[in-house]
Amino acid sequence: MEGKVVSVVILLLSGALYLRVRPVTLSESDYRAGLSNKVVLLCHASSGVGEQLAYQLARHGAKLLLVTRTGRSETLSNKLTLSQSYTDSDKANESAQAKLQISAQTYTLLQGVRDEALRLGSPQVEILSFDFGEVKSGHTLVDRAVERLGGLDYVVLNQEELARGYLVKGGRGIDYKFVERTFSVNLLSSIEIALKAMPHLELSKGHIFVASSALGEVPKCGLAVLCATKHAVNGFFYSLQQELIENKSGVTRWYCC
Repeated sequence: MEGKVVSVVILLLSGALYLRVRPVTLSESDYRAGLSNKVVLLCHASSGVGEQLAYQLARHGAKLLLVTRTGRSETLSNKLTLSQSYTDSDKANESAQAKLQISAQTYTLLQGVRDEALRLGSPQVEILSFDFGEVKSGHTLVDRAVERLGGLDYVVLNQEELARGYLVKGGRGIDYKFVERTFSVNLLSSIEIALKAMPHLELSKGHIFVASSALGEVPKCGLAVLCATKHAVNGFFYSLQQELIENKSGVTRWYCC
C-alpha cells in the first residue's frame, strides 16, 4: 500500500512539473530569427546526424563551417595484437593508404552537403577536412570560422571514433595507440575546440552542443573504450556547465545523446 501511495505522489508531482515547465512551441519564424546569419561550426557534417543538421540550419539561414573528419575508423578487433608476419611497416603503409582513401571519400560527400546547404538557403558555407586526432590543431577550426564567416555563435561537437571489441576475451592484447586516438577524437579534441571557442562564444552569448551517447551513462560489454570516452565527455562538459553558471556566463551548453 505504501508503495502505491509513493507512486501516485510521484505521478502527481511529475504532472505538476510538466504543466510548469512544458516545452515552448517555436514557429518557423522563431527559428529563422534565432539562426539567420548566425555562424555555426559543425563537426563531422559529411553524413548522418551532422549532415541532416546542416540542412536544417541552412533552411533557417545560418552560415556554416562544415568539417569532415579524416583518419581511419575501425573496430578494435582489427587493432588487437597482430601476428609477427604483419610488420609495423605493413601496418603503417596500410593505414596511410586507407586514410587517404577515406579522406577523399568524405571530402567528396562534404562537397555534396555544402551544395545542398547553399540550395536550401544558407548565405555562406565553408568546408574543411580535419583530423580530430590532431588535438593541438583544434584551434584552426575556430580560427577558420571567425576569419571566413565573421564570428562564432554555435559549436556542434559531433565527431566520434568508434571502438568496438572485447579486451580480454581470448587473452588478446590491445593496440594502445588506437585507444589514445579514440580518446583524442572523442574527448580531447572536443575540449580543445570548446575552450578555444569560448572567448568568441562569450562575445556572442553563444552555445555549445555536445553529441554524447547513452554509453556515457550506461556501460555496455564489448564497448569499453568507447564507453570510457563518453563518460569522460559527460564528466568534463557537465563540470564546464557548472563553471559557466557560477561565472554567470552568457554561454550555454546542451547535450544530445
